[in-house]
Amino acid sequence: MTADERWERGAEAFSEVTGLPAPERGDDYVADVVIDQVFAEIWTRPGLTRKERRWISITCACMTGAPVAMETHFGAALRTADISIDELREFVIHFAAYAGHPRATAARAALDAAWARVGEH
Repeated sequence: MTADERWERGAEAFSEVTGLPAPERGDDYVADVVIDQVFAEIWTRPGLTRKERRWISITCACMTGAPVAMETHFGAALRTADISIDELREFVIHFAAYAGHPRATAARAALDAAWARVGEH
C-alpha cells in the first residue's frame, strides 16, 4: 500500500469513526500521524467491532481524565449513533464503581458537553 492509499484509508476511517470530515493532509502533523497510524491501522483491523473499539477508547480516555479526549470520544460515539446517550450515562455509573467518583464526575461533565454539542447540530 502506498503512502497516499494509506492516508486515504485512514481519512475514510476517521470520518466513519468520528462522524466528522478528516482534516486536510499536512494541516496538522499530529492529525497526520493519528490518521496514518490510529485510523489507517488500528480502527480498520479485523477482530473487534467498531462499537467494541469505541468502548475501549472511551474507557481509556476517561481513565486519563483528559477533558478533550473524553469529549471527543463521547461526541464521536453520539454523532455516529454507535452508542446511545442512555448507554453512555450507564457507562459513567459503572465507570464510577471501578475508577472512582472523581474520574466519573469528570467523565460525566465531558459527556454532558459532548451531548450539548451534538444537539446543536
